[in-house]
Amino acid sequence: MNVLEKLNKGSIRASDIAAQYWCERQMELNYIHGAKITAEIRKGKEMHGNLEAETNVPIVLMPRSYADAMYKGLYTSYSGLSTIGKNKKTREVQVYGSLNGFKFVGKVDQMEVMDGGVVIVEDKTRSSDRMPSESQLTTHKVQVMLYKKAMDDIQMGRYTAGTFEQSYHASKLRITWEFDRQLEALGVESQIRSVSAIAERLFSSIKSVGRISDTLYIRYINQATGNIIETHKIRYDENEMSSILDFSLKYWKGERESLPVPEKEKWKCNFCAFFGKECKVWWPQKVL
Repeated sequence: MNVLEKLNKGSIRASDIAAQYWCERQMELNYIHGAKITAEIRKGKEMHGNLEAETNVPIVLMPRSYADAMYKGLYTSYSGLSTIGKNKKTREVQVYGSLNGFKFVGKVDQMEVMDGGVVIVEDKTRSSDRMPSESQLTTHKVQVMLYKKAMDDIQMGRYTAGTFEQSYHASKLRITWEFDRQLEALGVESQIRSVSAIAERLFSSIKSVGRISDTLYIRYINQATGNIIETHKIRYDENEMSSILDFSLKYWKGERESLPVPEKEKWKCNFCAFFGKECKVWWPQKVL
């Protein structure tokens, strides 16, 4: 059994690789035992939803199957990108790719026209105005760099709609009759009411949206006030990206077991729901 099968996953998410840079063992246990949803996470999701509603026209669709859900993600991303020229920004853009043969998926918080190009913005909410630790910032940096790589791969033709179709067997996916009627009611043209067709439109939109800037933004927002605490700017580096993938994919290839945090970072365990239960790597042992 490979790692994806062990974790009951079909693809690697950008957030998975980012989480490997916080604690790889915790990321794995979240899939095996179920992620612990905290009040802070719920507030963060709510704020992301509010930000999306401010930028994108709400699209009400009720998927009834896997194909329907796949279509909805592709269509809402395409719909948002189709307005970026007019609105100068869009949010929640689904992006697909391949990492050394592994299916990769992520969702870009915001794409914004700026300085003659398009910048990627990742939003992170905070319970206070205190900035994140260096360890937290590293995970956020990894995540936003992965989005940039995936966008570049599509724009440069390294990952195409054809690649997507082969990876997800898109031509065999059929949306349900009920979902098709919902699309018709929204005024979606009949020629793009299939997973393959809407994937083609999305990939074309990404290719034509404009050059994705090498400058990436991580924006920290206070959950209570909605105010921006600070916007952190980083520079995309291909060599650094290669090093990130070299480390993270060794786990997904099954070349090593998941790593716990090193001893100097065991303070992270105080914030982990698995500490002392499913994971006792740094749990104090009674000496007899």
